[in-house]
Amino acid sequence: MTVKLGREPFLGVGIESTAGTAVAASKYLPFVTCTIRGMQEPIADEAAKGVREKVWGAITGQKHGEGDVEIYADVENAALLLYPALGSISSGTASGEASVYEHTITRKASNPPKTVTLIYNDTQDTRKYPYSTINNLELNVADGLATISANFMSKFPSSGTGSQAITEERVLAFKDYTVKFGSGATGTAALTDADGASVTAISSFTLRINNNAEVQYLSGDNDAAQISMGQLEIDGEFVLFYESTADRVHYETLLDGSNAVRAMVISFTGDSIGSAETEEIQIRIPNFHLSERGVDTATAGFITENPTFVAQYDPTETKSIEIIITNQTASY
Repeated sequence: MTVKLGREPFLGVGIESTAGTAVAASKYLPFVTCTIRGMQEPIADEAAKGVREKVWGAITGQKHGEGDVEIYADVENAALLLYPALGSISSGTASGEASVYEHTITRKASNPPKTVTLIYNDTQDTRKYPYSTINNLELNVADGLATISANFMSKFPSSGTGSQAITEERVLAFKDYTVKFGSGATGTAALTDADGASVTAISSFTLRINNNAEVQYLSGDNDAAQISMGQLEIDGEFVLFYESTADRVHYETLLDGSNAVRAMVISFTGDSIGSAETEEIQIRIPNFHLSERGVDTATAGFITENPTFVAQYDPTETKSIEIIITNQTASY
């Protein structure tokens, strides 16, 4: 018997030009976890046939692929999850430097979403998962490495080809990020207001992007026909030592209109690249409110406040979020 280690599988990702049309992997991701697999729902024959057994037989019902992928955040690989999660990207050179690029990721308004083909080798065989769509994504950072985890839905897998080719990247950690909150400016001034604000020191940060995706089936085939995006929800939370009443005021005065609008800018900064640029993942939320604000007064520790935020659509910015990534990859 040969027992394989969990470090031996590999995962490739390719951005699909046409949703559902499989492509080769353009990058192989170093992953923390990967649970992608084929799912099928047997349809049981439970008709009474003169015996005590409940199930007489079964046929194959609905089929699709599903699973979670988690990676450490870095400026090159993060876009391969953040871009499909939101669905739209615009790329160009940064500050005119030929070898440094800036990618602006925003949400796509229509279906079908931006999809990828996953190529997963679990050490026994290699399978491809076309039409892989991110149902929800979560970015987390506390006192260690920043991670991005995504839940995928896809068409049912088939045989694929690929070979492990991992590119080493610089991972990002808690020491590499800052958070700034605006004071209440509105419209296009909101993000400028946050950009110019002082850094707020926090203990942890979580961002969630939920597409509420659903697998659609049509007559004539039991494989997924389409994976449709539902309503977009963007929320998260952060933890900070209780040293100011700013978030309490924002939370309590939201409904009467006072201090109701704030912006948020989260920046992860890596190494210097090019002649004057820096690796960066910047998350920009032009309008958010607090939906909850707990205060932890555990007697054995320090007092912290734990606000939960919800991103709102900003009609002036025409978006609820944008993510700007600066790296040395020309396009995705």
